[in-house]
Amino acid sequence: MGGTLCVPSRLIFKVRMPDIFRKYAITHKTHYEYSSPSSLCHNQMHLRPRDCPYQCVHQSYVEVSPTPDSRYCWNDSFGNRSEFFSIEQLHPNLTVTAKSIVERSKPQYDLDRSPTWRQVVDALKSPSNEAERQAAEFLHDSRHCQKGQMFADYAVDIAIDHRSLIDCVRLLTSKIYFQFEYSTEATHVSTRPAEAFAKRQGVCQDFAHIAICCLRSLGVPVRYVSGYLLTHPAPGKEKLVGADASHAWISVYAGALGWVDFDPTNNIVPGVEHITVAWGRDYADVSPIQGVFIGGGYTSLTVSVDVRPVD
Repeated sequence: MGGTLCVPSRLIFKVRMPDIFRKYAITHKTHYEYSSPSSLCHNQMHLRPRDCPYQCVHQSYVEVSPTPDSRYCWNDSFGNRSEFFSIEQLHPNLTVTAKSIVERSKPQYDLDRSPTWRQVVDALKSPSNEAERQAAEFLHDSRHCQKGQMFADYAVDIAIDHRSLIDCVRLLTSKIYFQFEYSTEATHVSTRPAEAFAKRQGVCQDFAHIAICCLRSLGVPVRYVSGYLLTHPAPGKEKLVGADASHAWISVYAGALGWVDFDPTNNIVPGVEHITVAWGRDYADVSPIQGVFIGGGYTSLTVSVDVRPVD
């Protein structure tokens, strides 16, 4: 069983960031329909948003149908809220519905105080405190993201030693935004960054992976962030239930500033309309739902996400 791909928000919807504080009701529904009953399935989920300095989760739960035979929750090594369930009976379909109430504020980064590119790279060569030691974990290759010369070459022109790290990453994400085409047909959930890079096409998952490969190849710690993006209908159109986005972006370690998020798909620094669910080294660490099943024949998957501001 795979995860979800992103709705092409940058092509269909305009991203607006007018506020510094919002509360949302989020529903994420995933339905698997089997051509013949499955006798067993094991699944791991990352569907419950996490608390962090700019986000507070008031309520979050996941409904699974049919009722699992076993189920338990834990916080993974990155602090994400993870959950496992198994169904050990014949079942013709599977529905997982996650519902959450989340408050989101706009991160108050003092971006003018960013360290330089060289300061961050040099500090991580020999970490001297716990924050740097934890950040260094995000310098290494992961399942989907491997460092390489082509990624280093693509980003080397923005990696100016005396330039602020924030400005460097902004230039990189802008470069990806303008030089890559958003296409839901060009890639799939298991596409490697090198393939999407060669095509110059992909979706938010691909653009996040490419940015990660570029930055790690040049010595900057960066993590993959999964979450949701509030989208806006075209003028005069009604907002469609379930038409919001399961989204992905990146977060870069910037020394004393901590971790700063960037969205290469939309060429912005995420604000109140990005809701964080989980972060890790790449998509494999934070897939919304992943698992195995026995039987089932052909499986069809439908996913809907609804993000609505509430009072």
